[in-house]
Amino acid sequence: YERLKENSIHPRRYFYPLISSFSMYRSLPSSRPSNLPVATEAAQQVLCLPIYPDMEMEIVDRVCALIASLSTGAFTASRDI
Repeated sequence: YERLKENSIHPRRYFYPLISSFSMYRSLPSSRPSNLPVATEAAQQVLCLPIYPDMEMEIVDRVCALIASLSTGAFTASRDI
């Protein structure tokens, strides 16, 4: 998430916040994160990448290149998305 933002790619957390964290559910025993381990993990890890109808292939390629290079550090930023 941070590496994407550092390169002007602005993802958002997809399953965040969990409904179980809303005030009307938070006090229920069933809404404890320990009772929802898969949902809690998904809320912490799943990102929605930029997507829109007019997205140019250059931008798609740039996002893909960054994701592919996260372990190698080979990506060079060029413009905001």
